Amino acid sequence: MNLLKKITHGKSLRRALLLMGLFSPPALFAQVNVSGKPGLLYIPSARVLADGALCVGYTYNPIRYAFRFNNRNSESIYFVNLTLLPRLEINLNLLIPNGNVRFQDRGIGDRQIDVKYGILTETKLRPAVAVILSMPFGIDNSLETYAIAATKNIALTESIGVEVTAGVGSPYYVYRDVKNDRNSNIFSGFTLRDKRIKSNSYLSGPYAGLSLNIRKKAGLLVEWDSQHLNVGAYVTVCKRWTVQGGLLNGDQVTLGTSYAFSLLRPSKHLALPHGIH
Repeated sequence: MNLLKKITHGKSLRRALLLMGLFSPPALFAQVNVSGKPGLLYIPSARVLADGALCVGYTYNPIRYAFRFNNRNSESIYFVNLTLLPRLEINLNLLIPNGNVRFQDRGIGDRQIDVKYGILTETKLRPAVAVILSMPFGIDNSLETYAIAATKNIALTESIGVEVTAGVGSPYYVYRDVKNDRNSNIFSGFTLRDKRIKSNSYLSGPYAGLSLNIRKKAGLLVEWDSQHLNVGAYVTVCKRWTVQGGLLNGDQVTLGTSYAFSLLRPSKHLALPHGIH
């Protein structure tokens, strides 16, 4: 009888712990790339944040690696990344050149909407796989992302792990041309262009990188972004605020910060099922 009570108590305890895990706010691992997507410095990963996760932040992109005004102005990139549905992320980013720029060239800034969908989730043997697409409704966006990524986590010890990411970005992107048709709406004027003609094109070929993490609170980063070899580091404070920096191609420094939290909260009216104490 004592043995039966112990087994029953053990099952109830495990069920209670599982339920507590389901009712707790989702874990947020908010290391993000230049445009606010889960990733390294420039490259995105296939990691998908928990449902309802919202990440906001800022990245400083140096002048020699600027996307819009390369070798003329550094850039400030503001972003919001939301896990809208399971495996589905929506990313909004705004790129603004720093320094003196004509108003007609600066405008409000380079606005872009990206969608990421996790095709496969990670298992013990299989990496996570995700596809990322930029919505072609903007005009001459700078961070066009048409890419597929695979990510695998490898535990080295209880505290130290490695996250490995590899993928490929399309050298072509969809461009919305309004110069030849000023009366066109946002669903017309699309053409296919080669991003490699730009002085600094974003994700225009194979890319790869790895992150060496310590309890997923701090880590070292190294990546090949299809053009440059970048290294960096990050630290997460209080599980929400992340600060990171990197050296691009051994040349110039990039800095970024982000804050992540969950929009979902457990209901106060949820009751524990009968039998769980």
